[in-house]
Amino acid sequence: MPSSSSMISLFRHWNHHRTTEVYFVGYPKTGNTWIRFMLGRYIQLICQLAEQPLFDASDRWGRCEKFCLGPRMQFTHQPLNWETQTAEDLNYDNVIAPFRRKKVVLFMRYPLDISVSLWSQERYQAGRKVAEPDEFLEDPVFGLDKCLRFYQIWEQGHADVDSFHVVKYEAMRDHPYDSFSALLHFLEIPIKPEQLNAAVDFASFDNMKALEASGAAPKYPSSGLNIFGPGSRRNPDAFHVRKGKVGGYREYLSANLTAYFEVRVRLEMPWYEDAASHGDSPSHV
Repeated sequence: MPSSSSMISLFRHWNHHRTTEVYFVGYPKTGNTWIRFMLGRYIQLICQLAEQPLFDASDRWGRCEKFCLGPRMQFTHQPLNWETQTAEDLNYDNVIAPFRRKKVVLFMRYPLDISVSLWSQERYQAGRKVAEPDEFLEDPVFGLDKCLRFYQIWEQGHADVDSFHVVKYEAMRDHPYDSFSALLHFLEIPIKPEQLNAAVDFASFDNMKALEASGAAPKYPSSGLNIFGPGSRRNPDAFHVRKGKVGGYREYLSANLTAYFEVRVRLEMPWYEDAASHGDSPSHV
């Protein structure tokens, strides 16, 4: 029989999911922390809060945190993990089904930039002994197959969630104010231009990098950990806010394999290419 503490933990977990209205879902290194930071700043300014929300807090009953406006929101990489999970372990039941009755914001980024950024995080921030980038992309747990599979499942199943919106990393880099406005509209959060501009500016790459370097970034209430993670401030490659460059993967992959991987992305993830070429994102409400 489960202990009382286990039962309470299960209840809190269930209640947190039950009360969460919007899930932000994405592969690592797709702008999850960036949008969390920006949205938290916007909510802080509008609601005049002393602390910047990071959307990981809950009350004593496990209910997802609520603010003066907007839905109850949570950020997650579910169901991804980096122990033994491979592309074959991802399916509709664990990727889509948990969110079927929820609103979902999906983060997207060009898969090769995701993979190389993940390689840098694992080697320099997490301190794992990982292969060089060319081999890393072939790794069954960390590599490109798993990333493509994750987004293929979302392409096929996104119509099954309650409502859906895509935030593209590249669009956020090129048009942050417009992209953030579109996100607020989807979340049914009133758009106030002064606070919107201030939040986008506060979440600029340079400011986030400076906050990470100084150690002054906000911390998660649930764990006390810095939002930008535990990387060494003495090594620029160990920063969470590292380069944020679009197309930066070309600096790390060999020319032959770059061409091969680019063809794979074009053939196996046309959803991304279509959204990129048309300047929009697949969505429905």
